[in-house]
Amino acid sequence: MSILVLDIGTTSMRGILYEEDGTPLYLARRENHLIFLGDALIEEDPSDFSGNAKSIIREIADHCDAQRIEAVAMTSQRSSIIPVDEKGHPLLPAIMWQDTRNKDICRELSVHNRELFQLTGAEVSTVFSGSKMTWIRRQQPEIYRQVHKFLNIPEYVCFSMTGEYVSDYTYASRTGLMNLRTGEWDPETLKLYEVEKEKLCTLKEPGETAAYISDAFAEKTGLPKGLPLIHSGGDQQCAAAGQGIADEGCVSITIGTGGFLAAACRKLPDVLPEGLIFNRSCIPGEYMMETNILSCGAAFDWCARQLYGMDRIDYKVLEDELNKENFVSSCLTVPYFSGRGAPDWDPEARAVFANITTATRRSELFKSIMESVFMEMASHLEYFRKAAEVREIYAGGGMCASDALNQLLADVCGMPVYITEDPEATAFGALLTAMAGMGKYSSLKEAWEKLGRHERICFQPDMEKHRQYLQKQKEMNALYESVRKGNTK
Repeated sequence: MSILVLDIGTTSMRGILYEEDGTPLYLARRENHLIFLGDALIEEDPSDFSGNAKSIIREIADHCDAQRIEAVAMTSQRSSIIPVDEKGHPLLPAIMWQDTRNKDICRELSVHNRELFQLTGAEVSTVFSGSKMTWIRRQQPEIYRQVHKFLNIPEYVCFSMTGEYVSDYTYASRTGLMNLRTGEWDPETLKLYEVEKEKLCTLKEPGETAAYISDAFAEKTGLPKGLPLIHSGGDQQCAAAGQGIADEGCVSITIGTGGFLAAACRKLPDVLPEGLIFNRSCIPGEYMMETNILSCGAAFDWCARQLYGMDRIDYKVLEDELNKENFVSSCLTVPYFSGRGAPDWDPEARAVFANITTATRRSELFKSIMESVFMEMASHLEYFRKAAEVREIYAGGGMCASDALNQLLADVCGMPVYITEDPEATAFGALLTAMAGMGKYSSLKEAWEKLGRHERICFQPDMEKHRQYLQKQKEMNALYESVRKGNTK
């Protein structure tokens, strides 16, 4: 038997059919099409997601034995929202997780940060979807009155496949509206955000069957009728699972459009330590500590387009450019192309370049930008160390195809960086979660031990460069503070 995994990213959706032993049998991919409206307004047509899911599954069913598919598992980016009416029709384009139209609302609600953090595991942020719902209520009240449900992208795809409005705790913990300890929508928080509970989905543990594929969707795609659809959890939770991050002491870094750092947390402390985001894990009853960097692969893409004039990214050329600069660059960059992420949210932050002369090479400026992104990651690791031991880094995501960037990450952080050879660690984590949830294994950890890709490439840090990066990191933070204070006068 086999399991079909849908992995819904920010820029693309992938479908991978896995054999029960974890062997990938077939991969289908479709592009998503972000719409950039200026002033950090970022949307997407919801039909991209439902249409891509249908197209991907149809392709897999046409090329493989669809009758052997036992279940569909799904993982996704977590905090975008799609308001729908009673028939499930979208009322607006999807408001994407990077969109900051809700920044004034977040600034207003930030006076409640301390109590919200202890309740929900996170302070107010433009990324989390709760304040995006508030924005719709205040700015488009005629739309809000028609809203039957606020859905994130996997919830919307789930509805298109099953007709049911179901989510899991990992996604709910990215709304800012769920009580992290009880796993229920919190009445006081809902009141603060001006959102009614009935407009939100039913919640289940990740790995549980969310609903069953409808006859209509099965007929359109070639799937067997009545297959279970499993919410395996958010993409960062599944990426950590796919990299084997089940025990405390290891940090998962996913380097995609944004940068996400995550570490396991078996049990919540009575008082949550500040400086981190706490989410539900894709392991039932457990948690995950996390921080976010809003521009990571996005900064890399900007360099490709604006510094190198590439319409289509040539990764070999950029790898060669990075290898030209086998030293710590003299340029200084503040990397907030899309604002500053957790834990010190600042949607107004922007990128800054300093110490540039007529002798500065394009390749040096490029490396400086990548250094700054990784120095931001290194500063976030200090918050993890306040809550748990940090011994090593497991990294994944599209940018980990670059050996130069992997080595740079190790040098900046001063720690071994292990790269999984599976480029689809997120989808693989979704598979492990689903198989544990279906009872094929007693736990996600057992599933990893039986099926996991245990071969990893290790990049050891150059500690002399690391010492230089520690100093440069202080200079970067000082430059940010200087510019930030100047902007508030």
